[in-house]
Amino acid sequence: MTKQNEKDAKRVPELRFKGFTDDWEQRKLGEIGETFSGLSGKNKNDFGHGDASFITYMNVFSNSIADLRGTEHVEIDSKQNQVMYGDILFTTSSETPEEVGMSSVWLGHIKNIYLNSFCFGYRILEKQNFDSYYMAYLLRAENFRKRMTVLAQGISRYNISKKQVMNTFVNFPTMEEQRKIGKALFLIDKTITLHEEKQHQLEQLKKALLQKMFADKTGYPALRFKGFTEKWEQRKPKNYLRESRILGSTGVDAKKLTVKLWGKGVVEKKESISGSNNTRYYIRHAGQLMYGKLDFLHAAFGIVPKELDKYESTADSPAFDIIDGNPKFLLEFFLRKEFYLRNGQRANGSRKAKRIHEKDFLEMPILVPYKSEQTKIGNLINSLDRTITLHDKKIQYLKQLKRGLLQKMFV
Repeated sequence: MTKQNEKDAKRVPELRFKGFTDDWEQRKLGEIGETFSGLSGKNKNDFGHGDASFITYMNVFSNSIADLRGTEHVEIDSKQNQVMYGDILFTTSSETPEEVGMSSVWLGHIKNIYLNSFCFGYRILEKQNFDSYYMAYLLRAENFRKRMTVLAQGISRYNISKKQVMNTFVNFPTMEEQRKIGKALFLIDKTITLHEEKQHQLEQLKKALLQKMFADKTGYPALRFKGFTEKWEQRKPKNYLRESRILGSTGVDAKKLTVKLWGKGVVEKKESISGSNNTRYYIRHAGQLMYGKLDFLHAAFGIVPKELDKYESTADSPAFDIIDGNPKFLLEFFLRKEFYLRNGQRANGSRKAKRIHEKDFLEMPILVPYKSEQTKIGNLINSLDRTITLHDKKIQYLKQLKRGLLQKMFV
């Protein structure tokens, strides 16, 4: 018997808190609780008003622990089942088998709260033996989710029955160990949420600053750094950019990059099929500004990062050396709707393949301040971007940590 098989036979997780060695107990969900149905007998006119609320499908689907704000109004109805603190909610259908039977624990003390009709509820009767936070993560752990996927039935839409879910075994340790597991994972979730909130606040701040710190048609921005009072001047991209056309490889040999939509940057282009010998590529260098001719109206602008130096693109993603001005300021200017939508009319070509050519792009009118003010604006936005990225990296790390714990802390 392998080490892992021995662990499975003994029903112990791979990773445990110090001091816990006992085997976990195994029971069917139907042996420790009972189900109840969601809303029934309602039509569309019953929703959107009333003194009661119901927990939405997306709230259940998206959250291990239900968001207490994820409810909508409905009239009070004594015939409906009310959701109580500690109840576990399951989705019954989805478009893919991997998303059937998603669970969420309700931890609210709210009167007249019901469940949407596309879910069913489950109430543990032996509440003294089960920690709500532990159950929230147990039912989202990889082992349990795999069993739900196997039980899903359907063709275009997949469903799962309450009976099947109730016949599913779950493993659980002592209440003390349950509480430790639940608390640890809940703290990770809280930290993720904190970083997400800070990231969102910074993104909103950046959005507001970009609206206020760029000049309108009067030539004056609403918000400026101290000491700057001059009217912004009309220039053209050609005053700051020079096209780069260093001949590179063919589509077969080139290490390729591409410009993502909506200002998401310049990234490596990964292809499952090799390119053509007949397609000519051009070498791009770190710090160059690029745009996508076909996606000008979708804000396909970016600056080549250091790690993609000497990667290549076709002429449909031209690159420019920045010969004057602040790179970050110029990039953010081009990413403004006022710029790319107003100038999108210059596109020519067939209806499905309209291109903004380099010569047209370089002649577009732009309002810019002196380089010193450009640099101040660019540095501020760069600082915000770095902090936003830092929060994002922490979020991704914590999510990866949580995935690992969900795999190793449950049987």
